Amino acid sequence: MRSYAAPMVIDGMGSPSQTCLALEALPLRPGSTGVYDESWLQHLLQDHPSLLPIDMIEPALAGPTPICLELPVRSGFVDNLMITASGGIVVVETKLWRNPEARREVVGQVLDYAKDLSQLSYEELQRAVRSARREPAANIFALVHGQDDPASEALFIDAVARNLRLGRMLLIVAGDGIQESAEQLTDFLQRHLGLHFTLAMVEMSIWREPFEGRIIVQPRVLTRTVQIERAVIRLESGVIMTPAQVVPSPATNAGRATTLTSDAYFEALEASAPGASSMLKGLLEELEPLGIYADIKRGLMLKWRASSGAEFNLGAVELEGRFGGDYTNWSADGLGRLDLAHAYQEAVAALVPGGSVRKTPKPTGWRAVGPDGKNPPIGALLQRKDGWISAMVAYIQALDEAVQSRG
Repeated sequence: MRSYAAPMVIDGMGSPSQTCLALEALPLRPGSTGVYDESWLQHLLQDHPSLLPIDMIEPALAGPTPICLELPVRSGFVDNLMITASGGIVVVETKLWRNPEARREVVGQVLDYAKDLSQLSYEELQRAVRSARREPAANIFALVHGQDDPASEALFIDAVARNLRLGRMLLIVAGDGIQESAEQLTDFLQRHLGLHFTLAMVEMSIWREPFEGRIIVQPRVLTRTVQIERAVIRLESGVIMTPAQVVPSPATNAGRATTLTSDAYFEALEASAPGASSMLKGLLEELEPLGIYADIKRGLMLKWRASSGAEFNLGAVELEGRFGGDYTNWSADGLGRLDLAHAYQEAVAALVPGGSVRKTPKPTGWRAVGPDGKNPPIGALLQRKDGWISAMVAYIQALDEAVQSRG
């Protein structure tokens, strides 16, 4: 049963002759002789990858380039292969659901595809792409970047090869009438614990516009998994005696769950500031009981939400390995308490050897800086983690009092 009603089209909105008509649902029919079948959906997504709401699933993989259809792998053919400019891998399997068994089968199938891909080298993937495209000279880098840049191509090849080796990819099952949730597919997900994939289910509902007869596609993210960092194996004399099994993280410890976006972030941070990623993860675990959490997209923003629902920034850990504190000013200014953010900046600056607060003419630009006048290195704050936590606690307590005083 669908969880939403038919979209409505309003003609002449606000006028006395305003009309409102529901769009007509057009089911995708397996084996249909019409245009709305699996092949049609497969080609639609290849021609218009922006239909996939990847930015809602894994922002780091948004905007992938379609590479090929029907990529041959050991266990079958990948419907749609897409790759991002930074070497991120997106696998799409289109399916029209016939019954619950078929739903579970396709999830197991796409996981097998991911396993097969993880066993390929970049050169083997290149050959498979050429076979699928029937183009002996097809070049994955050129398909994505459309230019000849040996230095950039080498970095791209390394990134794709690393993602293949780790099984780090976004797996999307796209179709109509999806009812199974990823959380109910534990038996399938446990089959490939060595892979670092994210699995998402996207329903692609099709509607016909009543006036012009145009077709409207409505994508909807139904569910997605997160990665579990911990797995337990039993070793005897250096030999694995039992297969790895997921150890579920406590419900209160969201820091254990990761996404491809957070993986990419911590990997880039570690490259800029060696040793910082593990220390930052430890900090986040300690901050969680305080209600302070990480919002990771292309950077990591520390955030806290008041009981009223108002959200406040506590600064950003930039990919370059520095702490940007001016973000705190903007949300505090919205509350009319910029003074609280400035006090927090002073507390942060006091933790950094030679640190100070750069007071710009515009008060919302004030921020803690290091002795070089730049945003302080994150390592300096992590070395004094307890003091930083105390500064954050004092800040959110002051914010909470200010929020309550405003009702």
